Amino acid sequence: MNVAFRKGKIDQKFLIAFFILIGMGIVLQYSASSSLGQARFDDSAFYVRGQIIRIGLGLLIGLIFTFTNYQILKKTAFWIALIGIFALIATLVYHKLHPGQATARWFPIGGFTFQPSEFAKLALIIYLSSFIERHESHLSDFKRGFMPPVAIMGTMVVLIIIEPNYSTGAVFTLFGLLVLFIGGTKLLYFTPLIAGFVIISVATILHSPYKLRRILTFLEPQKDLRGAGYQIHQSMISLGNGGFFGRGLGGSVEKNLFLPDMHTDFIFSVFGEEFGFLGAVLLLVLYFYIFIRGIKIALKAPDIFGNLLGVGLSTCLFIYVIVNVGVTCGILPVTGLPLPFISYGGSSMLFNFAGIGIILNISRYAVPQEKTKSLVNFHD
Repeated sequence: MNVAFRKGKIDQKFLIAFFILIGMGIVLQYSASSSLGQARFDDSAFYVRGQIIRIGLGLLIGLIFTFTNYQILKKTAFWIALIGIFALIATLVYHKLHPGQATARWFPIGGFTFQPSEFAKLALIIYLSSFIERHESHLSDFKRGFMPPVAIMGTMVVLIIIEPNYSTGAVFTLFGLLVLFIGGTKLLYFTPLIAGFVIISVATILHSPYKLRRILTFLEPQKDLRGAGYQIHQSMISLGNGGFFGRGLGGSVEKNLFLPDMHTDFIFSVFGEEFGFLGAVLLLVLYFYIFIRGIKIALKAPDIFGNLLGVGLSTCLFIYVIVNVGVTCGILPVTGLPLPFISYGGSSMLFNFAGIGIILNISRYAVPQEKTKSLVNFHD
């Protein structure tokens, strides 16, 4: 497809909203992790200092992607996907040769650990977006337009489930199918894929006492408050303590070693306790604004690849928000997925920054909506 790429200004509204989120994340991370840092390392700033270092590195990565034409990703999409698959395989092989850890989600590089599933997440979105644009005339063909991307996605999902990391595998399937559907793949083709995923999911849960216990705890959280139900019970107490206006910054009681993972997966509970229902709603509104702004940027891209890439990255980020908040509120089973840009973490933080940088780069090439071959035109 021949399109004119003209560099323009970065979407400032998106950027401002994003930096507000980063600032809130730093403040909340210190508040949530100070007690844990003091107890473990005699240093209340231990975790927030690590988080700031990660944010600094993430900003550098985001800056590189912001000023690197996203079209380069389209040309190398297949190889990026292969690297993602090989990284997942390498992690499984490494942990097979070095037993002793419960999961094979992390791969050591130097003195650091790297989570390949986070890279694979970005790689899959890039690959699917590129495939759909390059094969737009074959999307109605099951063999040529559906099976190749599903084979790549299915391989990644299976490798992630083997780690085991079922929740991430489920999210991969969800946003992968969304990108394919938005790109124009026939809905009928999804039926056998969804059916197969359901069968694999049920079999995986039934053969994993840990996963089965999580599901049973979700269904009856009051049954084992001292064991499997303890974490979600403490999360609900934390949110309840916040009331409408909250206890104020630093006023959380649950963060004082009552709530496990208070600085990672359950940091939203601490936020709800300190800023109340009103603060929690405002945070979700900020996430939603970033999501909607990202979709608008994507729809103004001059090509289908930019359309799908922006939509895929924005949607994936928001799915993580929905799942994390759903878990802390007891609406979804415990998954272990972080709250983007707020939960303490390395791999997820860095690759989320890469995603934000790509969206900002897409915004530099935005064209008026009426001149764009948008997803709406694409479906027609």
